[in-house]
Amino acid sequence: MTTLLERDTAEITRVPERSGVTEWVLGILGVVAAGVGLWMYYVPTTWFLGGLAEGWYLGAFVGAGLLLAAAFGLFARRILHEDGVWTTQSVMATGLSVLALAGAIVFGLVWIL
Repeated sequence: MTTLLERDTAEITRVPERSGVTEWVLGILGVVAAGVGLWMYYVPTTWFLGGLAEGWYLGAFVGAGLLLAAAFGLFARRILHEDGVWTTQSVMATGLSVLALAGAIVFGLVWIL
């Protein structure tokens, strides 16, 4: 009886799965920011907030790129952490994150210059 009580026990602990709410919220905000930027690019100056269309659309595109890069990056990190290996989903999400960040940098440089 003593040997049974003194025997080491192994506990299996699992990491709880993270919710994808943060990625979805950032992604939706990024798409909305891109839509606002697109609207500001095409809106005539006589319309509502048309006077803001001078350079604000570039700022909206920069913000959208940063938000989408963060959303895709968090998604790729979550998939990589859950699977433990690089899968097609994690590689594609990482690629989309890099492309969104590159787009934000390009629009930022156009905005500055």
